[in-house]
Amino acid sequence: MTSLTFYGGVNEIGGNKILLEDKETKIFLDFGMNFSMSKKYYGEFLQPRTLNGLGDLLEFGIIPDIDGIYRDDLLKKEGRRITGKPRIDGVLISHAHADHCWHVSLLHKDVPIYCGETTKFILQAVQETSQGVYYTDFFMYRECFVNRREKPKFERKFNTFRTGDKIKIDSLEILPIHIDHSIPGAYGFIIHTSKGAIVYTGDFRMHGPMKEFTYEFIEAAKKEKPIAMICEGTRVKSRRIGPSEDEVKRKIDGIVKETKKLVIVNFSPRDIDRLNSFFDVSKRNGREFVISLKMAYLLKLLSSDKRLKVPRLDEVSIYAPRSGWGLITEDYPISEIEKDYDKWAREFLKHEKLVNCNDIRKKQEKFVFYCNYFDLNELIDIRPMIGSTYIYSLSEPFDEEQEIDYNRMKNWLAHFKLPMRRAHASGHACGKEIEKMVNEINPKILFPVHTDHVDIFKKIAKNAVQIEKGREYKI
Repeated sequence: MTSLTFYGGVNEIGGNKILLEDKETKIFLDFGMNFSMSKKYYGEFLQPRTLNGLGDLLEFGIIPDIDGIYRDDLLKKEGRRITGKPRIDGVLISHAHADHCWHVSLLHKDVPIYCGETTKFILQAVQETSQGVYYTDFFMYRECFVNRREKPKFERKFNTFRTGDKIKIDSLEILPIHIDHSIPGAYGFIIHTSKGAIVYTGDFRMHGPMKEFTYEFIEAAKKEKPIAMICEGTRVKSRRIGPSEDEVKRKIDGIVKETKKLVIVNFSPRDIDRLNSFFDVSKRNGREFVISLKMAYLLKLLSSDKRLKVPRLDEVSIYAPRSGWGLITEDYPISEIEKDYDKWAREFLKHEKLVNCNDIRKKQEKFVFYCNYFDLNELIDIRPMIGSTYIYSLSEPFDEEQEIDYNRMKNWLAHFKLPMRRAHASGHACGKEIEKMVNEINPKILFPVHTDHVDIFKKIAKNAVQIEKGREYKI
């Protein structure tokens, strides 16, 4: 028997958790954080209690109540039975966005994780630069709720792949094929089961810098004549393809050219295409591109992938915010300044082009400065002058909580008299692109996920299924 059960990504954007069963083999396609469910019950100042293990998450269905897949230490605290050996054979991660992989941190230590090499670098950077209790325990974690002095340490088994590799998991043979998305190392999968091929798109677009990746995936999937296809549909309602990255780059270049003082930019730190665009535009306009400490750590890891285009660390400036006692702007020895920063960040304090708020404040026309929502406090120290510009290079807010954050950000910009300019290209395919992919691959049955517009998929393909969360679909 071959079947699919959807525990996330059903009538919602993201949170993909798709259980594929074939004979005795069980794997998950992605295991992401469900933001819509989380935000329904929790917010910035009301969070699940870590002392209750997985109890709070299970209470509201934020994670599926499935026996034999979660960490022993978190189950013990919640009073659940410990099963020993996990009851799934692996998890395939399509890419490193939180809504596709963040809840891997909750899984049993012996569940094998399969992901692209670049995805592993990104998750490593997130884990090592984060301060979460267990939400970013992707690779290594210490057991919670045991003797505080002797916490056992566990390491997960990560198996990395590239396009052209074949993954064998019991009865399944899986072909990962690169696709274009707003994060590097994104993949779709062709999964050979005992009943035939199942195609999983992950998140994709057909208008990005690496759009040929997506077309290669479509060609490979089409040849397999799949019995089923799981297709994302974030922007299926939109008929507008939207700007390409080259168009975004040209718009950014025009904004930077006409800005007399400081250029402040906000974009997803793991969107390497956008990072490259800002870096190239900065160089073209004779400015230094200033990145954060966390971004510097990510670039250090990604630089080991010779097939990935990223700026070298010696080509950028690194911003050190005032931290701890704020010694970075004072005349103290580096041995004292380092104590204000986490261990992972200390190596960058010796960077040749390290800058702080004083450096940027004094020569604002010299820099393009990365400043996301959580860095807005830095504007108080930098004091952007009249003639500065803020470039917002993210998607529009799509829920009430994001709208609140967005309006709060605009209040900061208004306070500092900073005009906001927008320049963005989506990481997701529009309805026209999705329709093209579905028609090309032509699966026998279509499962729309990562969308709240299944009705539109019904118009694209008569065999599109209105999925019910937790229901098993036999193939």
